[in-house]
Amino acid sequence: MKKEKAQGLVEYALILGLVAVVVLGALTLTGTNISDVYTRVADDLRGAESLSAQMFVGDFLDRIQNFHDENGRYPRSWGDYRFMDIGLDPADWKDTVEGILWNPNGDKIGLKNKIGDDIQVYVKDLDGNRLHLYDGWNIWCQNDGCYYHSVAPGNKVDIDTLEIVQ
Repeated sequence: MKKEKAQGLVEYALILGLVAVVVLGALTLTGTNISDVYTRVADDLRGAESLSAQMFVGDFLDRIQNFHDENGRYPRSWGDYRFMDIGLDPADWKDTVEGILWNPNGDKIGLKNKIGDDIQVYVKDLDGNRLHLYDGWNIWCQNDGCYYHSVAPGNKVDIDTLEIVQ
């Protein structure tokens, strides 16, 4: 009986050893891929402000356009309706997101910092000049691009250069 118990323990140990070898082999084969994915994600997070801003702007503009296509008019631009009309919860957007206050307004979206905060917002124009977004000023984005302070010729900016500095 002791011989059978010992044999069972040896078989169990061999099975555990085999599983360990298979797991180590799988980790070795995928280790490089996991490392590459981790590196890409870390690189993306380093540039998160501009990536997030571009993604948010695109999402807002898509929602605004979808509302227009379904209703024949642009969403309302006041109070909580400006978010509710495009399917967003106003509570999620009442404060800054990624350091920016987001303000859907008809056919466009406004981006600005919160007045009195310690965050400074910068963006570059199409000539590469760095522009400071003063408190109370907006970057206005609509389907044809983004503009510094007001939608006007010569005010176009590259939203990919959005920089948030604390």
